[in-house]
Amino acid sequence: MWIQPHSQLRIEKSMETYLYFLALILRVGLAVADSCVTSTVSLTTQAATTTNAPTGKNDASEISLEITGCNNITGFPNLTTVARINLYRNNFAELNLTGLRITDQIRIASNPNLETLVLPDPKPGHTISLPPTGTDAPQWTVVEIVDNPLLDTYKIKYQGGSSFWDWGLRNLSRFTFSGGNFHSDFFYPLSGDVPESGHVYVTDSFFLNSMDSTYDCAYLNSLRYHGSFKGNYTCQGKTVVPSLAGRMPISRVNFLGGLVVAFCLVHLLE
Repeated sequence: MWIQPHSQLRIEKSMETYLYFLALILRVGLAVADSCVTSTVSLTTQAATTTNAPTGKNDASEISLEITGCNNITGFPNLTTVARINLYRNNFAELNLTGLRITDQIRIASNPNLETLVLPDPKPGHTISLPPTGTDAPQWTVVEIVDNPLLDTYKIKYQGGSSFWDWGLRNLSRFTFSGGNFHSDFFYPLSGDVPESGHVYVTDSFFLNSMDSTYDCAYLNSLRYHGSFKGNYTCQGKTVVPSLAGRMPISRVNFLGGLVVAFCLVHLLE
């Protein structure tokens, strides 16, 4: 089969870039593994074919990092940005992710000794105002923190803050907190109208199940009712149906409100 010269050049360039990523994966994998007593570390890219290979060094943001069976993590040498991170069945008591920029998904599950979690900074090495906005805010789409029985929300930190709203997340697709000692005040509002009234913070699924028997879902339920959490919603095994207004687009709500006002005016003038 004859291949046009420019097509051949593009394939060769893709192969060259892909080989670079393989070397990067090996270096980073060994570096992380060396900081663990026992570990299985794998890094993969979304595109792993010669016809659809990574196109440049910035595609490091497409890397997924998976760590399991680790007794201790001291850092992530040679690695600054990943798209997804999955840490499960490890034995460490503390996990500090501040130096690692994560652009898409965070999954931390089934780590029986985990007591302290420091979440990644959107701009590692820089101090930002809380809650962050604009490009300072993390772009995570999925956060799952499940089955870490010793983890307490008082020991989940983000840029020094200890509230969910400090994270500055907007339009998160899926949020799951389960199998840990999570407390009601983790979601209590901050000063300065945070959370914003009427803004959607979770679009597809919100699931919370705390080991704290006194956990009070009242505030989260009110946010659900007013439309801050769309899609599926469960808090301590119970769900709440959002209000009709919360399920409508703002333009439609305003339209219906205008009809009500007009109706009232007509009757006042009769």
